[in-house]
Amino acid sequence: MRRLFSLFKNMKPALKQSEDALAFMYSSFYKIINVNLKKDSYKEVYILDSEKHQDKGYSKKFSDWVKNFAMTGNVHKDDQEKYLEFLNIENMRKLFSTENPASNKKQTVKYRRLINGEIRWVTLILIPTLNFSEQNQTVFLYVFDVHDFLSEELSDTSFLNKISTAITKSYISCAYLDIENNTSKLIHIKDYLREKIDDKCPTSANMENMIAHLILPEYQNKVRDFCNFATLDERFKNKYAISCEYIGSRNGLCRATFIPVDYDDDGKLKSVIFANRYVDDEIVNLRSRLETETTLVECLTALSGAEDFKKVYEKILKILGSFYDSTAVSLFKIDYETDTVRNDYEWCREGTESKIDELQKIPLETFSRWLKLFKTNDIIHIANPEKELDASSLEYKTLKKYNVKKLIAVPFYDKNSTITGFLIVNGVNKNAESDIVVRSAATYIMEGKLKQDYVEQLYNMSYSDTMTETLNRAAYMRDLKRICINGETNTGILYADVNGLKSTNDTQGHEAGDVLIENAVSLLKKYFSRKKDFIYRIGGDEFIVLSTDVPQKEFQTVVANLKDYLTSNWILSCGGKWFENISNVDLCTKEAEKSMYKNKSDFYTINHIDRRH
Repeated sequence: MRRLFSLFKNMKPALKQSEDALAFMYSSFYKIINVNLKKDSYKEVYILDSEKHQDKGYSKKFSDWVKNFAMTGNVHKDDQEKYLEFLNIENMRKLFSTENPASNKKQTVKYRRLINGEIRWVTLILIPTLNFSEQNQTVFLYVFDVHDFLSEELSDTSFLNKISTAITKSYISCAYLDIENNTSKLIHIKDYLREKIDDKCPTSANMENMIAHLILPEYQNKVRDFCNFATLDERFKNKYAISCEYIGSRNGLCRATFIPVDYDDDGKLKSVIFANRYVDDEIVNLRSRLETETTLVECLTALSGAEDFKKVYEKILKILGSFYDSTAVSLFKIDYETDTVRNDYEWCREGTESKIDELQKIPLETFSRWLKLFKTNDIIHIANPEKELDASSLEYKTLKKYNVKKLIAVPFYDKNSTITGFLIVNGVNKNAESDIVVRSAATYIMEGKLKQDYVEQLYNMSYSDTMTETLNRAAYMRDLKRICINGETNTGILYADVNGLKSTNDTQGHEAGDVLIENAVSLLKKYFSRKKDFIYRIGGDEFIVLSTDVPQKEFQTVVANLKDYLTSNWILSCGGKWFENISNVDLCTKEAEKSMYKNKSDFYTINHIDRRH
């Protein structure tokens, strides 16, 4: 790319107002065309004014455009066959096929055409895009006059590729910087900046002037580092351009770019193009969408296959905190029995003090306005509590007390569409307009909660007896094995059997039998009422009580007291055994059962009942 300085020799100041600032660096080009080989279509990236009338009325198909252009006197009759063969769609596909060893190289042909009334030699160059593939078969077609002084200098494929793409962009300013001589030449600048930039200043002074007028103060040092000429050579290694993004003086996202132009005989950088432009709104929107979609995927990933929902909720809150750059994110649950609200889960940014212990039993009245708003709009934005809320309201006083500023709140619902709580993002610093993330996160959490409730319901159904609301045999075997495996000590087992159930069912009906069973369960619950006492129904009329972590004397006393009561009301027979350690599950159960049968025998003897009946 040496000696490209000549590109700028014949620039006219009148052209500075052009939006296509880089186009007039290539005044020798008649056309730069973007060709899609797969679709046989094309787009004009750049076209010389004098050439525009030549292309009127041509088909949108590239193959038709080529044929019409050649056959209407623009291509010398002796060169038409060569021209048409070179630009044949099928031929170009073969040229740039991945199977062709030369597919990544430019392809060139010369032909004669009529220009301004005389025959001139013209060169066509085909260059594949950097991401050319079977799916993206795009090439650039350059058309220029070989007699122009630039023809031999414009030989760098990647440089041409990048410049042709850049032509259609909207530039704020563009300048040629002669680093060797510390001079600069302004190529293009927006009108609102023209009087603020002095083109006669030394390069370093002009760059500083640009930085001062184009860039917000908080980004200026970043761009100064980027514009350090002493490190440009090093940063250009293996690169055709380097860029830096910043926020401009008009609050738009901008990108500054250096493109190398000229090197000395020792390979040291002599001059560069410096350009800065607005980043397209479409790109900004795409980035925002990407961040949003990435955040939602992170939330879904956190929920998939989750078992520990507490950790899942905390992870989702952290993801939300990062997306909104907030100080805290909290889940609040409503208790309608006490008319209060409590903070169940909370994430806080590092350096922010947690308030979860204080945010308990808050009067539901505090959020009465929110509950009304949630009925018509399932999201609440408060940008400034000082201006938006009544200073005498409980809502304002609560938010002020806990230093809640800019917030977003969304509700949670149960399967009956009752509001059960809400999610609050506090201290929102970015993406405040992106409702979809916080709404979706709330939906994911609700679905997670319903899934958790469903799993718990299934779990309880698997290990509970519906009629008596006690645990079942499967739960008993599970818990006894756990005690055995964990080596838990001091465990009491009571085996109980309801007396006279068959007789009651036969003589009074099954409803009376059910009442008998329920009364027996009530009696067991009365005597075994500790939190570590568990009652299991292991058969139609058989029950086991498992007393864990209980002293031997205490367990034996409870069993003795129950048996004393049963001497006057033989609703059931029972027997118990206490074990310091349980090593054999079946043996322990049988010992307790043997003790029960001894008590059952006493019941038959005392009441003169024939066991066969």
